[in-house]
Amino acid sequence: RPAKLSTAFAAPELRLHMTPRALVLAYGNPLRSDDGVAWHVARHLQKRLAADDVEVMCVHQLTPELAERIAKVERVIFVDAAGEGEPGQIECVEADAGTADGNFTHVLTPQQVLAFAAALYGMRPQAFIVSIAGENFDHGEALSTTVRDALPQLVKRVSSLIVS
Repeated sequence: RPAKLSTAFAAPELRLHMTPRALVLAYGNPLRSDDGVAWHVARHLQKRLAADDVEVMCVHQLTPELAERIAKVERVIFVDAAGEGEPGQIECVEADAGTADGNFTHVLTPQQVLAFAAALYGMRPQAFIVSIAGENFDHGEALSTTVRDALPQLVKRVSSLIVS
C-alpha cells in the first residue's frame, strides 16, 4: 500500500495502524515554481513507500501544530527549496532543536518546530533538512529545468534518509 500523502488542508483521519517510523515534511508554495519542489518530492515518495513506514505530509509553511506529529516519530525529514546557492545544488544537514521562544511569526524554522516538540512532548527525533537551491520563484507550477533535472537525485537523497 503506498504511503499516505497529506496536506495541511486535508481532513484528519483516524489512524488504525501503527505510527510511522519517519515523517517527511515537504514545505513550500507549489504555486511559486521552484518553491514547490518539495511537493514534487512528496508525490514521488508517496508512490514508492509503504504507509506503515513513513508519513509524507505537504504544508505551505512550518507551524507549531506540527510539533505533535514530529513527537510521534523516530525521524523527521524536512524538505524545502533554498533561495540561495547554485541552482540544483542539494544540501542535507542534520538538524537540532533550536529555541522555541514566545515570539511567533508566520514562518518557523525546522529547528524551532523541533524545539516545540521537545518542550511540549519531551521528544527529540532525529531530524534532517534536505534542500535544493532553486532558480525560479516566480508565479507558476512548473519547476525550472535545473531543479526538474535534479529532482530524481533529490528524491533518492530523501529516500536514503528514510531507510538508513
